[in-house]
Amino acid sequence: MITLGTLFLFDRLDIFEFEWRILGRLWPILIILWGVSILPVKAFFKVTLAVLVGGLGVYMYTQKADGRYGRTTMYDYSYDSDEVVKDSIVSQTFSFPFTDEIQKAVLELEAAAGVYRLDGTTGDLIRAEKRGSKMAYNFRVEELDGESRVVISQRDASVNFRNNKTTHFDMMLNTKPQWSFDLDVGAAELNFDLSPFQVAEIDLDGGAAAINIRLGEQQLATHIKIDAAASAIVIKIPATAGCRIVSSTVLSSKNFKDFEKLEKGQYETPGFATGSQQIFIDIDAAVSSFEVKRY
Repeated sequence: MITLGTLFLFDRLDIFEFEWRILGRLWPILIILWGVSILPVKAFFKVTLAVLVGGLGVYMYTQKADGRYGRTTMYDYSYDSDEVVKDSIVSQTFSFPFTDEIQKAVLELEAAAGVYRLDGTTGDLIRAEKRGSKMAYNFRVEELDGESRVVISQRDASVNFRNNKTTHFDMMLNTKPQWSFDLDVGAAELNFDLSPFQVAEIDLDGGAAAINIRLGEQQLATHIKIDAAASAIVIKIPATAGCRIVSSTVLSSKNFKDFEKLEKGQYETPGFATGSQQIFIDIDAAVSSFEVKRY
């Protein structure tokens, strides 16, 4: 808490701006610091080790932040877009038309410092609206052999907390393609109602995030991979679906009601093997809470 408070203070004093997404990827340092705190050695050695680990974390952060800006390349694809800038607040709308040739689609999303919601369907492949805050997003669609990849990313990876407006990002998708999701969520709230869609895969990378995902009965097999730190994650699945969970967690809480524990870190719903719909969840996390609800 002291470290995070110091980072916020430095940011507000314009000493430097920091990037939550990169900071979230360095969560193993928290585990190292916790390990240092319980070592049976004198306080002097603990402080020395903590300072060294903290210095290593700062060095890794600066290297990642500098490298990110050096690799930025943008490609423009045809899509409908409207952008309005007023008093440093950026409002954007995006859409891309759907055609019957699109059999599969991927949504790749960078979500940081805001509220991101997917709720509802559209005749387009995707419709999205961003409002609040001065953060702007790039939107592109890549098409190849009946598969479309929708990529939504921040134009500026840094998060400026001097602007007290919260980013609100709302999306709707088309129900016809089979969807996969590649979600990178940092210091954000994400609420995705995916129940109307055929969801094949979800790859979720979360740091300091609150995530709520609801699945439906449209897909026979869904694979979910979660890599998270300091996050609260709730996944809702149909009561009729079979689900298998494989978890590897550190300092985390789990609530898997109505699941049978097979062995350490493995859980299944009764009758999973014979279920007509199967959901596979792989969790790798630290300092987080997880809940899988059946509805």
